Amino acid sequence: MAEFCTNCGAPLSGVFCGRCGHRAQSASAPAQPAPAPTPRPVAVPTPQPVASAQPTAQPVPQPPASSQPPITRQSVAQQPSQPAAQPPKSSGGGKALLIVGGIVLVMVLGAFGAVLYGVHWVKHKVSSITGGAFGGGSSEISQGNMCKLLSTGDLQQMIGVTVERSAEIMDNGDPGCAYYTNAAAFAELQKLAIAQAKRDSEKASQYPDVKNSKGDNPLELLKHTKEMEGIVKGFGLSAPDPSGRVFSFSVNRNFGSGNWGPLRTTLSVVPGFDEVNGVGDHAMIGSFGHAFYVLKGDSVFKLDTMYLPEARNRGSEIGNKIISHL
Repeated sequence: MAEFCTNCGAPLSGVFCGRCGHRAQSASAPAQPAPAPTPRPVAVPTPQPVASAQPTAQPVPQPPASSQPPITRQSVAQQPSQPAAQPPKSSGGGKALLIVGGIVLVMVLGAFGAVLYGVHWVKHKVSSITGGAFGGGSSEISQGNMCKLLSTGDLQQMIGVTVERSAEIMDNGDPGCAYYTNAAAFAELQKLAIAQAKRDSEKASQYPDVKNSKGDNPLELLKHTKEMEGIVKGFGLSAPDPSGRVFSFSVNRNFGSGNWGPLRTTLSVVPGFDEVNGVGDHAMIGSFGHAFYVLKGDSVFKLDTMYLPEARNRGSEIGNKIISHL
C-alpha cells in the first residue's frame, strides 16, 4: 500500500519525503501532534494619563519625624479640645445700659439706707427734744403690774402672730410691758410689711410729685414717710431684735393733759409725725410708724410699733385696748 507524507501529502519513496523533507511515519503509528507554535509577545500600548479637571491636592508638609513627640494615650488626653465658636461681642451700648442701671440701683439702695438711718435719727431727735421722756431705752424688771393692761392673748389676736411671753420693763423711769415672739412670727410680720409696701408704693405712684419725678433724685421721694412704712419695716424685720421683743409700751402717769399741745408742736419739726383720731383723748403716730403715742387724762402711753406693719391701725386698736383696762 502506498504511503504518503503526513506533512504535505506527497507519495513517499523513502524514509524522508522527497518534497518537504519530513520523516516518513508509518500509517499504523499514532501521529505525533505537531508542537504548538510559540506565541509572539503582543505589544500592549501604554495608556496615556487623562488630564483631571480637578487640581491634584498638594501634600501637606510634615515636620521631620525626629521633631514630633510619640503619640501616647496620655498625650491624646492632654491635647486641648477645639474651642467653641465665640458669640459675637456685644456693642458698647449694652455696657452703657449696665452702667446706668448700676447707678440707679446704687441710688435706690442709698435711698433705702437713708430711710433706715432716718428711723434711728427720729428716735434720737425725739429723745433729745423731750429730754429723754420719749425715745429712750428700756430694760426688764422683776416686779410690776403693767402687763395686766394688755394680755399676750389680746396682743396675739391684734397683731396676727404668736406671742410667747411678756415681761415687766422700765423705760426711762416709766413702767411698761414688753412682749416676745419667735423667728417664724417675725418672718410672717415681714411678709405683711412687704405687702404693705406694695400697696403704699402703688398709691404713692399716683401722687403728682412722684408721677412727674424724673428719677434723678430718689431721696426727694422720701418725704412721703407714711408710704415708706412698709419698706422700712420690711428691711428692719430682716434683722429683728435678738431677744425676740416684738412690741412694748410704757406709761407716764404724770405727763399732764396740758402738755400734749406743746409736745405736738415740738415734735412737728420731725418729719412724718401725724395726728390720729379716735384713740384716747389724743393720739399721734411717729415717722415710718415706728412709735404710737396716746394721751388719756394726764397719762401718756408710748407704744413701740417698730416691728408692727400698718402701725396706724394696729396702734389704734392696741392703744384703745390698754386704756380700756385702766
